[in-house]
Amino acid sequence: MRLLWLCGPSGVGKSSAGWELFTQLGRDGVRTGFLDTDQISLMYPFPAEETHRLRARALAALWPSFRAEGVRCMVMSGFVDSAEEIAEYGRLLPDASMTVCRLRADPAELEARFKARGRRPELAAEAVANARDLDRSGFADLTLDTTGLTVQEVAREVRRRAPAGRTTAAAGAHAHDGHADGFPVLWISGATAVGKSTVGYEVFTRLFRSGTRTSYIDTKQITAVRPAPSPAFEAGNLAALLAVHRAHGAERLVVSGDRPTPIPGARLTVCRLGAEPGTLAVRIKDRAAGRGPAIPGDGLRGLSPAEQTRVAERAAEQAQKGDADLEVTTDGRSPQELAAEIIARL
Repeated sequence: MRLLWLCGPSGVGKSSAGWELFTQLGRDGVRTGFLDTDQISLMYPFPAEETHRLRARALAALWPSFRAEGVRCMVMSGFVDSAEEIAEYGRLLPDASMTVCRLRADPAELEARFKARGRRPELAAEAVANARDLDRSGFADLTLDTTGLTVQEVAREVRRRAPAGRTTAAAGAHAHDGHADGFPVLWISGATAVGKSTVGYEVFTRLFRSGTRTSYIDTKQITAVRPAPSPAFEAGNLAALLAVHRAHGAERLVVSGDRPTPIPGARLTVCRLGAEPGTLAVRIKDRAAGRGPAIPGDGLRGLSPAEQTRVAERAAEQAQKGDADLEVTTDGRSPQELAAEIIARL
């Protein structure tokens, strides 16, 4: 299975270009998967120097599942800055063909892209300094200057220019037993646009800030395959990723996902978020307009008014379904308020 790894400084567009590449390949009939390394390694508090080790083991644990789904090419976005770090991944991936593509942009454009994200603009200078360091590196198989290019053009250039990858010959990660042995898992569920990811991440943040080593998984971020994967894919990936995080000291897991998936042996608490139909419609409209965090693969972004209405109608139906241990109403409430209530009721 081929791995196309898009790396580069913060703000250069790794995730956006990676998702577009994933979309183009899937549209052309190539069975393709997508992962963002940030999304498979969300665990805090955790030593920064151990991050690549966690990510490499998480990727290796998920690799057999994607391969069993018939994936021929895995597109991955994520930061890396040395040949030694890349080698850590290669040592664990079985029979992969890995191509590392470093994206760059001129300093002024990189700074503008970074600030356009709207998150921590004060770190733009740090991103530009890191980009200069990366420009002096030589670990990538392909370096692509994205200055002046659209996301679609970047993806096309990667497809056109990416060389054959370096072959790994590792035995792969150790198999996990798939049994969580009473491990506490909080699952945040609910209808489309009710705020599962936003609230789930806020709960995760509060738990790890309290000193509990906590992991967070958004199911949509670990199940991206075109065409769509089998029903068992999500459960297998959750179990594999949980096993890796537990081995690295996780004490609790927070999951955001539409419907709870059984995790063998886990002590699962399901919290279902609810909202009135009018509230869901407003949130869907905001997402369609691009307001809120930019999430690769957000299926609501750019929807027409007619499509928004159809999605809102389905979401209102979803909001009436599902069993849960906790029911929390989100209308008129901030993610901070909701997270505080959920933690208090656990």
